[in-house]
Amino acid sequence: MLELLKDRTYLKYWLAVVVSFLGDAITRVTLIYVAATLTDAPVVLIALVIVAQLLPSGVLGAFVGPLADRLPKRVLLIGSDLARIVIVLAMIPALGSTWLLLTLVFLEGVGKAFFETARIAAIPKIVGGHSIPSAVALFQSTAHTINLLGPALGGLLVAVGSVPVVLMIDAATFLVSALLLGAMAVLREVPAAAREPYWTALRTGVRGVLEVPSLRFLAIFLVPVMLVLGLFTTNFNAQLLTVFHLPALSYGLAQALFGGGSILGALLGPALMRRFPDRLLTASIVVFGLSMLALAPAQWSGHFAAIAVWCLLTGLGSGLFQVPVAHTLLRDLPEDLRGRGVALANALMVNFTIAGVVVGSVVAELAGVAASIIGSGALLLCAAAALSSLYGRHPAAPAGHR
Repeated sequence: MLELLKDRTYLKYWLAVVVSFLGDAITRVTLIYVAATLTDAPVVLIALVIVAQLLPSGVLGAFVGPLADRLPKRVLLIGSDLARIVIVLAMIPALGSTWLLLTLVFLEGVGKAFFETARIAAIPKIVGGHSIPSAVALFQSTAHTINLLGPALGGLLVAVGSVPVVLMIDAATFLVSALLLGAMAVLREVPAAAREPYWTALRTGVRGVLEVPSLRFLAIFLVPVMLVLGLFTTNFNAQLLTVFHLPALSYGLAQALFGGGSILGALLGPALMRRFPDRLLTASIVVFGLSMLALAPAQWSGHFAAIAVWCLLTGLGSGLFQVPVAHTLLRDLPEDLRGRGVALANALMVNFTIAGVVVGSVVAELAGVAASIIGSGALLLCAAAALSSLYGRHPAAPAGHR
């Protein structure tokens, strides 16, 4: 996997993504901090900030696809970076205005929707002859590491500096990303897509993606998984803080163990993908479901050691399943549909994650936090069993795609 970093083309891409994602992670925790201090209803505003960050990818994500299939990836990547520089800097004078800040957060999310679609669709070109699972694993493990370090760094910068300084640093990361991506010749290639009208391209993209058996299976499988992931995301922190009542140090350690499990899952993915290429998706979902069921003995025990093992297992399950999902998507998408396929998958995942977040908060209120997590794990296992019995194993790649 690390041999990818010896490839100068991939190294530029990796550095651009690392810098950009680190700036995003720092800013995300900073904006949540700002939201908590702006009004007398911080919980509501924090939720609105999170929704404003996610909503563009869900609502607009699918509509970016046709553009990613007809424009050079360089145009979308650098354009979204430059636009986000302006948007993030505009947040500085807007820090005292709730609705103006939320509008800018939403616009920054629109820029990210364009960036992510083009970034993922470009991976097969950037990786070249290297293994896609290795590239996916390297990126996922890097992203999980950034998600661990970014919030801590953001909190430190706010403590020793100020919110405007953090936002200026984020703007600088987008500039560095744009410069690195602009130096990649492979991104300048103009896709050889048919010049059909935009709405026709959107319709043919949906139809073309769903005609591939493995991608149709993936789309169906992702619905229950992302619902449960959204529910788990909502209730994981609540379980640690309001049920287990962990003090600050133990809570931080639990979060670190969850992040470490996610990194371990991403690193194990390529080897397991080579050994079980058509079964790992289902198996990884089973692992995630079982990890949520493991909350029952952890809660019964009450010892921090049991809680720590549970956090590690849930991190492993949530990190592992992302490897076969991304590998299947990038392996089996026809090149002329890659942008539309990635955009549709992102929209599907984000929308059902948001739905899971909403459902998770309601279910937790009605049944309790722990019961909602354990019940979701059981439902996920049932969904995996039902889909496996209906479709058999995960369909193999179409001829010529391996």
